[in-house]
Formats: sequence, structure tokens, C-alpha cells
Amino acid sequence: KLLRLLKTPGFNKYNCMPFTILPKPRIFIKPDLEEKSFWIGYADDFNRAFKLEEDPQPEENYYRYGIYPIVSLYLPQFSGEYPINAWAGQYAINTLDQQPVIFEVNNIIVVGAASGSGIMKADAIGRIAAALYYGEEEAELFGEKWFKVSDLGIENRRIEREKFVI
Repeated sequence: KLLRLLKTPGFNKYNCMPFTILPKPRIFIKPDLEEKSFWIGYADDFNRAFKLEEDPQPEENYYRYGIYPIVSLYLPQFSGEYPINAWAGQYAINTLDQQPVIFEVNNIIVVGAASGSGIMKADAIGRIAAALYYGEEEAELFGEKWFKVSDLGIENRRIEREKFVI
């Protein structure tokens, strides 16, 4: 039943379910045609210790009691299905405007704070970081759009506050 959800002929040019973000909580579901699987994720708002973990581990109960009931309610095809793989990671968000930061200081290029929308902006972030590395003032983004590299920096930052944060 999950394979029928993954491969949805006629839905789009890829014949698959689109990347989906459920309303509340903001759980995302990303189909992966090559793996014949779904990547499901959710960045919670629980008060957790502010620390870096060398090897963050996924919490089975986090999926079982936090994500699974909601996903299976929206998409009954997930009922009775459990992960065959899991991962956990750090969450890095810029609390000032929820936008990534990309800048250079002392010959070190810093790229970070993409959590919350990084999955949607990863290509652009990479292109902007590459432009910074090559000393270019602007980066060419997808669709032949141009973006001023310093707009995501610290000193000359010029960017709107992000309103769509996962």
C-alpha cells in the first residue's frame, strides 16, 4: 500500500506523491523513488538541552508516539508501518530572521542556520556558498535568478524574515 502511495501515476511528471508538509505539527514526508521509501521528519519544539552531541541518536518513542499517529491519520497507508532506518541530528536556526547565514571571516567560510527550511533552500545555499568561495559578489540560483552573496552575511545582511519555517 505504501508503494501505491509512492508511485502515483498521472499526479505529476514524476508519477509520485509530492514532498508534503502536514499542517500541525509540521511533519514533512519526502518520497524517494530511488530507495522506494519515504523520509519522514519533524523538528520538535520540546525544551532540550542546548548542547552538541557527537552522535545524536533517534528516539523510537518519538516516532511511535509523536509522528506515527499523525502521519497514519493523514495517510492511512502508513498504518502498521514502522521505520527500517532512523536518524537524528542537530537543529541550527537563526532566531533573528529564520534565514541561513553565509559569510567569511579570517579565511573561514561559515554556512549555517538552515534548519527549519534548509531542505527547501539547500541548492541555493550551496550556490551562494560556492560564489563566496570563488570571490563572486552574486550567485546564480536555479532558474537563472541572481542573489547578492552579502545579503545572507552578517555585516551587510539584507534579507526578509522567513515566515515559512518547518
